[in-house]
Amino acid sequence: MFLYRILYSIFIINLFVSYNPTLCETYKYTREYLLNSKLFNLEPPQTAFSLDIQPISYPDKCELIHLHSVSRHGSRYPTPEDIIAFDELEKIFANVSFAKEWYKNPFPMRKSQQLVKRGEIEPYFDGLQSRKRYAKFWDGVEYDPEVIKFQSTQTPRTGASMMSFSQGLFNGKGPLDTCKSQPIYYWNLPPEQDDILFMYLACRRWNETVVASNKLLDQSYAYGNTTLTQIAKRLSERYHLSPHLDPHLVPEIFQNCRFWLTVFNRTDAWCSLLSPKELLLLRHHYDIIFYYQYSYGHPLNARLGCRYFTQLVNGVEDYLNGNSSMIADLKNAHSFTLYIILTTLCSDGRVLIRALFNFKPFLIPGCENEYCEWNKFKETLGDKIGCDFEKMCAYP
Repeated sequence: MFLYRILYSIFIINLFVSYNPTLCETYKYTREYLLNSKLFNLEPPQTAFSLDIQPISYPDKCELIHLHSVSRHGSRYPTPEDIIAFDELEKIFANVSFAKEWYKNPFPMRKSQQLVKRGEIEPYFDGLQSRKRYAKFWDGVEYDPEVIKFQSTQTPRTGASMMSFSQGLFNGKGPLDTCKSQPIYYWNLPPEQDDILFMYLACRRWNETVVASNKLLDQSYAYGNTTLTQIAKRLSERYHLSPHLDPHLVPEIFQNCRFWLTVFNRTDAWCSLLSPKELLLLRHHYDIIFYYQYSYGHPLNARLGCRYFTQLVNGVEDYLNGNSSMIADLKNAHSFTLYIILTTLCSDGRVLIRALFNFKPFLIPGCENEYCEWNKFKETLGDKIGCDFEKMCAYP
């Protein structure tokens, strides 16, 4: 009998822009348009909170025996850097009559990067959906820390997301109180030591070379000197801003739009200042940063996920060889973690594994079909399994 293994599943959502422009002084968008756009890391409610889930289909005569997943944390509050920038925008737009209801920064520093209410619920539904999606796999499985492993990065938002996910997964199957909640153990490492999920922070070479690479600086400068400057000029002239809006604050209007949508479900505040084209241009501003810092824009990123895949391979090998009883390795991390994992996975072409992205099988470049041999998968990763992370990341 052939054994079927899903080795990882990634739950990060990016959506395409939609809009409804008018001839008014501001741009009008509906909540549904922006939630169904590819501008922000926001999953539309119709899928994020749906329980109309069909079980994953298996190939004939195959059985799912090992599940490995890594999820992004739930929706969060802004970063400290964003909140400081929002304070600057508050001062700049204080005298703009149109903005009098919403120019003040509503995001306190003490809540920076914590989960918003929506973000607390999203992972819970991910857990509920996982049980439905892999119904046969989870049937009869009771929680045991030696059988089900939970891991997150050492941040409040990923830890809380991991707990929320576990409650959805084992909903009503534990011993606690009337809801029969299931207590679980999840482990993490300090960021500077976490070469599995926080690999970019744990790597000194990455911190010394990739974060501020010349390519990134050149691209960011060029984009800021043209695109961001033009948007800043238009907004300054349109709303009579004095002094004129600094181009470096233009992306923060985009971020303000994102968080007012996430937290308050409002599209009539900062979002309304930007045209549909400008929203896309500002999305591209962040895409440039993500590309050079976490993806193919720097060659180190093509290897930086090596410890992640080493752990994955060793976990599956131990189970297949009878050295481990772990059947599910469930992780919660960050969007940047996912970028690096995918960059490392796809960089060498032929990856022999069945991979799911947003729960849908995709053909990894170089693979003949979606089902590939495990030994070939290990051969493809080569020295990315068992890599000398400390030597690779050392910086003179």
